[in-house]
Amino acid sequence: MDDDEREALTAVCADLPALRAEISLHSSERSQLLGRIEAEAAARRPILRLLAELLGTSPEGTRQTLSAGLPGVGTGRADEESFVCPDGACGRAAKALPAGPAPMCWVSGQPM
Repeated sequence: MDDDEREALTAVCADLPALRAEISLHSSERSQLLGRIEAEAAARRPILRLLAELLGTSPEGTRQTLSAGLPGVGTGRADEESFVCPDGACGRAAKALPAGPAPMCWVSGQPM
């Protein structure tokens, strides 16, 4: 997986719950497109072109957008414990409450 695809997967993994909430306010076509993005991400296939379609940008524009975060979604909460992608496919690091449950990967459903 190249660096651009890894960055795209990291952004989707980090913000998937908020992205789902945002997309639920839009058309069913956009929801279906997000479903395709999730399926491709779970299979560890490229998602940058699909993400560009979802955001209405070019793949290059999407790469630039990702550096500022996905539109419509916010950041997570910071705390003392940090967890990473279960298979190292993306660079997501999730924060959790100390001694609390491990966060789950929003794409694969596996604990981080």
